[in-house]
Amino acid sequence: MLSPFDPVCWNRSRSERLFNFHYRIEIYTPAHRRVYGYYVLPVLCGDSLVGRVDLEADRQNSTLLVHAAYAEPGVATDAVALRVVAELPSMAAWLGLERVEISDRGDLASPLRLVAGHYARP
Repeated sequence: MLSPFDPVCWNRSRSERLFNFHYRIEIYTPAHRRVYGYYVLPVLCGDSLVGRVDLEADRQNSTLLVHAAYAEPGVATDAVALRVVAELPSMAAWLGLERVEISDRGDLASPLRLVAGHYARP
């Protein structure tokens, strides 16, 4: 997951030219006009931007909330889900959070929840 301040994100014309990836952080977009979510982050796997996740740090409940998750067109959602689920605990730990909770919004949400549930079993 890339920071909105990563050069790939803030240099939008380059990300569109190199990756065919249109990125706009939607924190300043009115809620009814948001496409992906308030604080959506691009997902980089290897040399491709393959998805987007809308994250929030719920510090009161020590939980990383995944409000939405989307795969880019033409990307295998199962493969992206495996990579994202592997990174979510690291992101939570980096933010000082203990848990990850994945909502059901977005075409990548269901595969994420399925993969996360598989790893959560004893």
